[in-house]
Amino acid sequence: MSNFEEFLIEFEKYLEKKFWNFKKYKINNYFLYDIEEILVIQIERKEEFSKEHIICRELLNLKNEKDYNYSDIKIKPFCSKYIKEWVTFYPFNDEITEELKLIDKKKPSLKLLERYENWEGYRVVIAGIQLEDNNEKGYALVKVHSIGGVVELREIAKHLLNAYIDFTIENPSVDIENEKVIKITNRFEFMINTTMAKILNERYLKKYSIDSLRKAKEIADLKGFWTSVCLKDKKEIPYNLFNDLENGKTENIGIIYDIYTDNMKLRIPKIEDFDKEYYYVSVVYADNLDTYNFYNYLSDDKSVKVGDKVLVNRAGDDVIALVTEAKYYLGSEVPFPVSRTKSIIKKIENDEELEKYGYKPEDFADYEFYEDEEDDEDEPEYYHYFYYIVTTLCDKQEIADRISKTLMKKRLVAGSQISKVRSDYWWEGKIETKEEFKLEFRTRSDKINEIVEVIKSIHDYQVPAISRTEIKCLTEEMGKWIDESVE
Repeated sequence: MSNFEEFLIEFEKYLEKKFWNFKKYKINNYFLYDIEEILVIQIERKEEFSKEHIICRELLNLKNEKDYNYSDIKIKPFCSKYIKEWVTFYPFNDEITEELKLIDKKKPSLKLLERYENWEGYRVVIAGIQLEDNNEKGYALVKVHSIGGVVELREIAKHLLNAYIDFTIENPSVDIENEKVIKITNRFEFMINTTMAKILNERYLKKYSIDSLRKAKEIADLKGFWTSVCLKDKKEIPYNLFNDLENGKTENIGIIYDIYTDNMKLRIPKIEDFDKEYYYVSVVYADNLDTYNFYNYLSDDKSVKVGDKVLVNRAGDDVIALVTEAKYYLGSEVPFPVSRTKSIIKKIENDEELEKYGYKPEDFADYEFYEDEEDDEDEPEYYHYFYYIVTTLCDKQEIADRISKTLMKKRLVAGSQISKVRSDYWWEGKIETKEEFKLEFRTRSDKINEIVEVIKSIHDYQVPAISRTEIKCLTEEMGKWIDESVE
């Protein structure tokens, strides 16, 4: 028995073990496997570099959400783990090849091309964003590949404006009016129709500076929705969905809702305020001087300073307060939204005026103001750290080992644990199940960013699931061990 024949026997055992029905055909010098009429696999043997090379090609892979019972049909794992011979696996690339056309002619009874034509495509989850201005509705769509957690519409929406700014800077000569849909890759890959681009241009880019717009993360009146479409090519733009949205056919879309609640909208700063300067004072109320509850107010009187007494409105009543901090802020950096911040009524100018409200200067004499101490070169610096368990998942032992050893050698983590787990998760519109390796690392807060970069540089997942959990109950001995272990 040749090595190639042995491979075919093992391959067929693998299919039988998975309870997959298949038909086998011998065509010229290769074998064709028709698995559940969903996957069509071509296997051939070649001599390369004086070695036997087994090539396994997916000529068709017609899975979608209707094939739930066969959603775990995967040939790549078998090829990857077959170590007796040199095996290369080529996945289906979403298009008809010349080889497939040739096979269809030789085996017309299989109706391979007809199957592809009748196939709806992959089910792709779509996050939709709607923006309306002057009775025109613009749309942006994002294909969501969710793994290791759920992506929220708000997380996607806050990248929309900056993504469009990047596109206009990198493509200054593009005439948006002549483009039905433009694709922009930022944190997410946005597909934006002409109306959305027009609204963003008129409302933002023509009115404000790029520097101001860069600071804007939320557009308060955005609406959103979730839907899904079938695409034969995962890179394809869903033009039919855009057409339905633009023609008002939203009955199959689902609920279109406000991305931000009314309360959230009030907290979103206005772009026109970003470059303005505001004078904020932080106060403690005179009847609560023994607490450290501070409240922010705006002041038109720039002479107000720390230690001054001011009259402010608290829940409808005018009360005396002591100023504990006074500072200028740009509109993009204010400690509390301008639209939701009250202004002080006035500064108390003298003791007589203070006594009208029932207070004397000595009532404030014992108040201890917090002061930023100047750096003293003779004094050592002390830091307060938080401690975390960083977690990630991968499906290859060698990747898990490499991530663990790299982090340990760089002294970014104090220790690591690797364990086998079974994972169920959504991927490209389907529920997937696989055996994975779970990695957990004990570390310190100042190492988190470096750890994430190392994991991403080694990981082979398109979207690595990386999370962190603060260690709440930490013994003094464990904290000391982590401090001594990381650099």
